[in-house]
Amino acid sequence: MDSCATGDTQEICWFCRKGRHNDCMKEIPTQAESDGPHDCTFDTKLIACKCEH
Repeated sequence: MDSCATGDTQEICWFCRKGRHNDCMKEIPTQAESDGPHDCTFDTKLIACKCEH
């Protein structure tokens, strides 16, 4: 288990979970789903990466 692993991995970016802390995204887009026919959405919110690297 890595040092960044927590119960809620949604709050830690993909790079930090892979141990690539220099590439930290700083902000993670939440998985906002669109009700429309397209894959894009304007409801995406950003949360800060909570890895303490």
